[in-house]
Amino acid sequence: MDEPQIHIPAQFTKEDDINWADVIGATFCEYPLQSYNMAVADCEGMSAKLQETVHELSEIKFALDQAAIVAMTDRKGIIRYVNDTFCNISKYSREELIGKDHRIINSGYHSQEFFQEFWNTIKAGKIWKGEIKNKAKDGSEYWVSTTVVPFVNESGKPYQYLAIRFDITDRKRIEEALIKSQLKFQQQADRLANALQELKHTQAQLVQTEKLATMGQLVAGIAHEINNPVSFIHGNIIHAKEYIRDLLYLLYLYQKNYPDAEPEIQTTIEELEVDFLIADLPKILDSMQLGANRIRDIVISLRNFSRTDESGMSLVDIHQGIDSTLLILQSYLKGSAGKQAITVIKEYGKLPLVKCYASQLNQVFMNIISNAIDALENQPAPRIIRIKTAQLYPDSVMISIADNGPSIPKEVQQNLFEPFFTTKPMGKGTGLGLSIAQHIVEEKHHGHLKCISEPNQGVDFVIEIPIENGE
Repeated sequence: MDEPQIHIPAQFTKEDDINWADVIGATFCEYPLQSYNMAVADCEGMSAKLQETVHELSEIKFALDQAAIVAMTDRKGIIRYVNDTFCNISKYSREELIGKDHRIINSGYHSQEFFQEFWNTIKAGKIWKGEIKNKAKDGSEYWVSTTVVPFVNESGKPYQYLAIRFDITDRKRIEEALIKSQLKFQQQADRLANALQELKHTQAQLVQTEKLATMGQLVAGIAHEINNPVSFIHGNIIHAKEYIRDLLYLLYLYQKNYPDAEPEIQTTIEELEVDFLIADLPKILDSMQLGANRIRDIVISLRNFSRTDESGMSLVDIHQGIDSTLLILQSYLKGSAGKQAITVIKEYGKLPLVKCYASQLNQVFMNIISNAIDALENQPAPRIIRIKTAQLYPDSVMISIADNGPSIPKEVQQNLFEPFFTTKPMGKGTGLGLSIAQHIVEEKHHGHLKCISEPNQGVDFVIEIPIENGE
């Protein structure tokens, strides 16, 4: 059976006042009473359902108002509705908020790009979620977790926005406190790591300084002790040569004026091989002179290397320091056990005198050249150490000490100057030489020390220091 329809008489228009009794009466005339009762029951059911829905929505709104910060805006962002929670947290009255946009609570914390992304999202009819820092009327700041829901029309264009926010200020404060704590702990950890590194550096310096001081005193003492007798020998060889030359001349005159010597003298001349002595004695004296000169050079090199009499900076000939170091290491440069000697190629540029700590800089040369000698231990011939010097700029000089031994891998180069790091076998190296060398060059002389090593290209240590160094 078709559902009954209530007909409004045609003579009524929407502007007229409808006499619903007449309408109902007319309906009664057209439909049986049972159909009418069914229609009334359906209307009552729909009304009850509608009231139930309104009640539920009211309850939801009440619950939402109690828990959340709610606002409604038009499509331009103008506030049309705020709940009490919004007013309470923002410290603004409803009258102060209605008709304004949300810039009234802008804290200035977020960037322009942040809000540009926000508006691009909701204008496209999409829901936006995020956390925003706002500022209340009294200047206090608070954080809210925000969800903005666009209401769209039939064409999909937003015509108003519903913003639901929850106060997360306490959580953000805890997060900020945690971040600060983590930052503080990280800073403390960094300070401890730096302190440990500094301690290792200091320990290395103390060890090396003690070694340098002891070695310097030992070298200076030996040089001083050797210098006296060597000077005596060196000075007297000159006079001995003159005396022997005079005696040989006298012997020559005797042979010339008394060619017929007594039998006893003649026998002695033959037994002593006087002719051979006369020829060989000057050679012996020349050899002694050469040896004495060599010892004197070594003593001078030892004294130049140690320079214990110079506690501060002084003007120094860099080439003299390198040569003194090479002279001390001469025995290690010689070939042994069937190995070819190491060839040292000097490519010295024209350098001015450099203001530096001479003994410490010599120790740098000693450490680097010693490492080069060790690196060439198993290197087949030719074994070469090349030393270059040059004045790079008006205010600095460069010293390059390179060898043609095995290259150093990149991962090893990163740790090369760390205290106690060594690639040498156990018991052969302390791992302090390059660390101390770097400290002397960079900390004491405000220069740079770097290692350059490409595959199959050997190793090159480059030192750069200022010509004029401040104490």
